[in-house]
Amino acid sequence: MDMKPETAAAGGAEDVPDVRRERLEWATVEEVIVGIPPRMDTLEERVWLPAARRGERWALEHFYAHHQPRLYALCYRLLGREEDAQDAMQAAFVQAFRALPGFRGDSAARTWLFRIAVNQAMTILRRRGAAPLPMEFDMPVPDGAPAVTERLAVRAAMARLSPEHRAVLTLRYWESLAYDEIATVLGLPMPTVKMRLKRARDAFRRHYDAGS
Repeated sequence: MDMKPETAAAGGAEDVPDVRRERLEWATVEEVIVGIPPRMDTLEERVWLPAARRGERWALEHFYAHHQPRLYALCYRLLGREEDAQDAMQAAFVQAFRALPGFRGDSAARTWLFRIAVNQAMTILRRRGAAPLPMEFDMPVPDGAPAVTERLAVRAAMARLSPEHRAVLTLRYWESLAYDEIATVLGLPMPTVKMRLKRARDAFRRHYDAGS
């Protein structure tokens, strides 16, 4: 779909935005990263997650294989550099493996892992001590991919956002997390998540329009 993303309704007065409308308006944003695998099947996770919590090697390998693609993509979108994304992802898995025996299942394993990864990414950003570099534009693009120039403009606009705004947009529009899941990942109350998302959309629109 060849269209520019639109911001939410004026003033952001809706408590529960229409997700179908949001996804239509942000279709270009969602097309920026390609090849993301489908979400893990929850029933299957119930089978092997207890074994992973017990430290069984086969289950830990299964845990890693299922979560690695999404976790790397999340870290890359937040950090914009391959080496930093790899560092954040590996640190997140190390922390998760150590903490798995105490994982109580209050949230989905993916949500729990995302929170660890976001914290690791923010630690790297603070360690940089400066604004993050623009996201690398040398990612391979499939032959015939539509609106390549526009997709690069979306990446550039995302790269200019603050880490907090980039994180909330990534979790909402790339990872399709619900508001309560985003609140869990970021450790924020629901009203704060909604306000941050509105401000992030407004900031994205400004940067996108300035670069288009």
